[in-house]
Amino acid sequence: MFSKNTLTKDRYRHFLPLIIIFFIGLEFRIYYFPYGLPLVADSLTYFSYATEIIFLGHLPTTWTPINNGWSMFMSFWFSIVNLENTLQYMELQRFTSIILSSLTIVPIYFLCKKFFNNKLSLIGASIFAFEPRIILNSLLGITEPLFILISTITLVFFLKYERKEIVISFILVSLCTIIRSEGIFLFFTLTILFFIKFRFHKKYLKTYLVGLIIFCLILIPVINYRIEVTGTDGIFLRATQGTTQTLSTLNQDEGVKIFEGIKLFISYLSWIMIPSFIIFVPYGIIQFFKKRNKDTKFIFVILIINSIPIFYAYIMQAHDTRYIYVLYPIFCLISLFAIEKYISKFNQKNLILILMIIGILASSIIFYEYKKMDYEKEKEMYEIGKITVQITSGINSHPMESKYIRAAQIPDDWPFIFHDDMYKIKIISTNGYDDLEKYIFNTKNKLTHIIVDDDPNLPEFLKDVYKNEEKYVYLKKVFDSKNNGFKYKMKIFEIDYEKLDSINKDEFAFLHH
Repeated sequence: MFSKNTLTKDRYRHFLPLIIIFFIGLEFRIYYFPYGLPLVADSLTYFSYATEIIFLGHLPTTWTPINNGWSMFMSFWFSIVNLENTLQYMELQRFTSIILSSLTIVPIYFLCKKFFNNKLSLIGASIFAFEPRIILNSLLGITEPLFILISTITLVFFLKYERKEIVISFILVSLCTIIRSEGIFLFFTLTILFFIKFRFHKKYLKTYLVGLIIFCLILIPVINYRIEVTGTDGIFLRATQGTTQTLSTLNQDEGVKIFEGIKLFISYLSWIMIPSFIIFVPYGIIQFFKKRNKDTKFIFVILIINSIPIFYAYIMQAHDTRYIYVLYPIFCLISLFAIEKYISKFNQKNLILILMIIGILASSIIFYEYKKMDYEKEKEMYEIGKITVQITSGINSHPMESKYIRAAQIPDDWPFIFHDDMYKIKIISTNGYDDLEKYIFNTKNKLTHIIVDDDPNLPEFLKDVYKNEEKYVYLKKVFDSKNNGFKYKMKIFEIDYEKLDSINKDEFAFLHH
């Protein structure tokens, strides 16, 4: 009886700090929650698909995102939670995302425990809980939090090397693959690790076959559905098409693309090391290889294989750090090899560990404050987006405002069925143009208004409209945010095509007089 009570107290003593870290990480995310802002870009696509599932009562038969697992997961929560309007359901998607992101510290803790003691494992969980890019990502309502959570749980189960846990890991990796196609590389990772560990032992070979069959049984219905709707499965065919495209590109550019991909990979990998990983990961890698054994070799294999789709993305010139986030649990683990070495030099180890957690949290807050978006500005841009939708029908693309034009056209009444006609405002790209009149004439059947502000990423000819509006007599200003109580400065001009035509005719007559 005494031993059971002692064991229970021991567990509480170990898990209480983890629970505290969870709630601090969750509170941190809730504090920065972007209340009142809609989902945009990819997260809006996932939301629209999940909403249509609820509206129809089944998966849509006319369209699907390539990675639709996150949407299907969200449709379950949408179906059991009763809210008032679309924006509240969007906030539910964000809130679900931050819960999943916060929960990921639990499997990271157990992954670290495979190699380190409880106290060091708590440091590994803390690094992830307070990592500013992970916090930022969790607020977007997109796929990474769920994908990282399930993929980390998959590794924890597999690294137990028990038959039952191995089968569970194959079930989980099939779910990862539905959420993001990169999950197939995790499946290849498990397969390679399995045969390294167990060779072709008959007893364990049966376990692999059971896991493989279950993996396929879960994936096949999803693959068939995607092929019927989009013509591709989003996993194998997509990988084949991507490989063919990459090889074709590399042949044409004689290796330039792969060199650029390496540069992008290294630059983004270096950038995401700031603020916490830069102190731990480089030295941790040295210690990692010094203490190499079979388990650390497995971690190395996991790191290499799961870097392949990331490298591919950068070869194809993807400019985003998001692709690397799936490696963060491994970086947390590798960091501990350095931290273990650091604290070995001190007598007050518990004090040093507490100071490290405080330091990680403090550095993350400072970095997050530096990188966070201006939510007040974003809310004003959303309000201006609503106005833009009411007074325009075709506008130039804008680096910041365009993302809210689509969101501003989503119905308030929920659920709704997604369709392309919902987006009535045409957004016309300015790529390839350096002259306003040429841009207007080439897009005159679609373009009705010009939107400009002082964004440095705008083309020069649009910056000039913002600074010198009086030069453009054929542009009639119909909205100026400074006259409508906004701090964010934006102007909208209606194009007077008749006046522009008249000016051009007069110039033509003068030149040929």
